[in-house]
Amino acid sequence: MRNSFLCFFCGLFLVFPAHAAITLADADGNRIVLPQAAQRLVSLAPHLTDLLLTLGARQQIVGVSDDHESRGAYAKSLTGLPVVSDAASINYEKLLAIKPDLVIAWGSGTPRNWIAQIRHLGIPVFVVDATHLLDLAAQIEQLGMLSGHEKAAGQQASAFRQRLSYLQQHYQRGLRLRYFYQIWSQPLYSLHAGHLLSQALALCGADNIVAAGPVMAPLINPEFVVAANPDVIMFGAADAADSRVYWSRFPGLQAVSARHLLAVDDKRLTRPGPDMLPAVEALCVQLAPWRTASDKKSR
Repeated sequence: MRNSFLCFFCGLFLVFPAHAAITLADADGNRIVLPQAAQRLVSLAPHLTDLLLTLGARQQIVGVSDDHESRGAYAKSLTGLPVVSDAASINYEKLLAIKPDLVIAWGSGTPRNWIAQIRHLGIPVFVVDATHLLDLAAQIEQLGMLSGHEKAAGQQASAFRQRLSYLQQHYQRGLRLRYFYQIWSQPLYSLHAGHLLSQALALCGADNIVAAGPVMAPLINPEFVVAANPDVIMFGAADAADSRVYWSRFPGLQAVSARHLLAVDDKRLTRPGPDMLPAVEALCVQLAPWRTASDKKSR
């Protein structure tokens, strides 16, 4: 009789699982309260989608921001998920139709009027952002809590912190390089020294010649680059041929004369998701031979 009684209560717990409420403050300081982990998620940034997918939340994602390189009316993203927004617009009607119980927005990329309008529609919004590299580990943990994948998030956040610590310790020895990172050549755009990628490259012993400022991707005068005379110029692999032709106009630049024009995996480097640190580490390995005393003297 006693065993039957215990089995009855065990059965109740299986049929009616307990769900702990989730209370979290987002990057804007707004507190969000969910009765349980979100089951219908919308991500408004491709790198946030990457993080959610890595956590194992694919079945919970009902809408994403488009990640195609060219703009167009795509129904699905490259990851095969329904598109509700792109870099310039959001489809509020579609957003309402899919009935999300939580929208994840990017503080540095999602327009503020979008966030305000989504909240006006009665849909909870959680804003995430990262000022420092370590913030990315905390983001992973937050997304894990919100999506109900705390265990995977804890493991991934721990691995991220360990890899970051390894980079900090392993690549600090040697001469430091000064670099210019090109994200577009005509007109010329770069990333400033406070950007997450710049912080990551500093771990590789490389320092950005563009000072930190309020604009994430500032417009740069080529004369500034010539005057700063960086040791290395980096650009995306897809633009490598055109970029090499562009910089060959300045043969006096150290980076040009030393043939330190480096095509990089810009998509992984500039997308602060799960692939960022492995891409940075690969770049650290590429830069390492150029940080030797003999190589420095040759320039």
